[in-house]
Amino acid sequence: MNNLKTLTAAIAFATFGIGAPAVMAQAEGTAPQQYEQGQPAAAPISDDNLKKFVKADDEVSEIRDEFSEKLSKAEDQEEAQQLQLEAQEKMVEAVQDADLDVPTYNEIATRMQTDPELQQRAEDLK
Repeated sequence: MNNLKTLTAAIAFATFGIGAPAVMAQAEGTAPQQYEQGQPAAAPISDDNLKKFVKADDEVSEIRDEFSEKLSKAEDQEEAQQLQLEAQEKMVEAVQDADLDVPTYNEIATRMQTDPELQQRAEDLK
């Protein structure tokens, strides 16, 4: 249960805070490898994981859109916080229901922002 709370908390910032395709902030200790000099390139993403990501990301986007609308109508901070928690839980469930773990989803989402080839591979799977 504590793990779910950690994952849920990790999602909070990106869910409603930024407009990037990745809706989940990096969970503690799960940052993807950087493409900096001296560090190895990140491992290739399998077609299987990419398919799972595309499925999960579609669902996460729907949840984000649904709850963004609800948040805009929230009457107070308490209601807004409750809606954010509910959205985060649903997003974690969507990722897990796609048979993907949150750190893997986060890594793919982060790499999608800077890797045109990976973006095209994902687009081809839709």
